[in-house]
Amino acid sequence: MYEILIKEYIKRLSLKDINDFAIKKGVKLLDNEDKKIYNLIIKYWKDIYNGNTNEAFTKLKNEVSEDTYNNIINLYNEYKKRLDN
Repeated sequence: MYEILIKEYIKRLSLKDINDFAIKKGVKLLDNEDKKIYNLIIKYWKDIYNGNTNEAFTKLKNEVSEDTYNNIINLYNEYKKRLDN
């Protein structure tokens, strides 16, 4: 069920959504990191949802700053834990 909801949300996802979420979570994105995160989400959302994070997170690590990467990993772990419960 979550997969269908996420798929529909991804179709409507925008750079503004990414920036708003980052601000809400206290994450300061550097220039163009929002675009890199957006592209990664569009390409890998299903893999990430299914727990196959290696390729996506390896690519992400090379695309964004260390701080941004660590914040994304922490947020992923937080939300994954919520979904698992």
